[in-house]
Amino acid sequence: MEKLDTSLAINASMEDGKKIMDAVQAEMDAVACFQIDDGLYEQLTVNTYLKMFAKLSATSTKNLGEIEKKYSVSEIRKKKIKQLNNIQKRLVSLARMDLQDKEICLLSEPFQGLDKAGLHTYLIGVKNLAHKTKIIVFSAYLDELHNLNIPVYSYESETQKLRLVTKNELKLLIKIDGKTICIASDEIEYIESIAGKVQIVGKETYKGNLTLRELESKLTYFYRCHQSSP
Repeated sequence: MEKLDTSLAINASMEDGKKIMDAVQAEMDAVACFQIDDGLYEQLTVNTYLKMFAKLSATSTKNLGEIEKKYSVSEIRKKKIKQLNNIQKRLVSLARMDLQDKEICLLSEPFQGLDKAGLHTYLIGVKNLAHKTKIIVFSAYLDELHNLNIPVYSYESETQKLRLVTKNELKLLIKIDGKTICIASDEIEYIESIAGKVQIVGKETYKGNLTLRELESKLTYFYRCHQSSP
């Protein structure tokens, strides 16, 4: 994907991500937001839904057909939103954000649940939105964000500051529910074994598919200790 010059990304825990979303929405009228549980009006058709937001945003509905084509939803314009799949719903959300014409668009966990083909389609939509919007801010996992070719920042909840994260930083790769997650070493407090599988504890708790011995064989400078229950 080509570089999005008006975009940046934030890596944060789900809890911190929601706090950021709430703070931004509370203080800035110039922001359009997407969340994984985006409240789409399921009973409306795609066209009716977008037409409603065009009117709310004082945007002319004359260009609505062009917007639908721009985000590849013209062929499903007469379908009810409840009949759409995940990628179609997210494209509808991008079209809505285009119509809202905000200075900043904040996308929280936008890639969750998308396969490779769906991700490719979605990124094309994001690229189209980037041509319209001044700034796009992403909040997602580090490995997803680095593939966007944009500056990536990690939100530190203790200091409430953003730290620039480079792609070359040493990270632990762990597969969770079929998805590979990148975890920076300074994000890990400790690793334990529960029911034969590793559990990584930090800002969030991740349950991996490896045994502790398998993980130990993959790491350098790994110190293993035993803790007895009281």
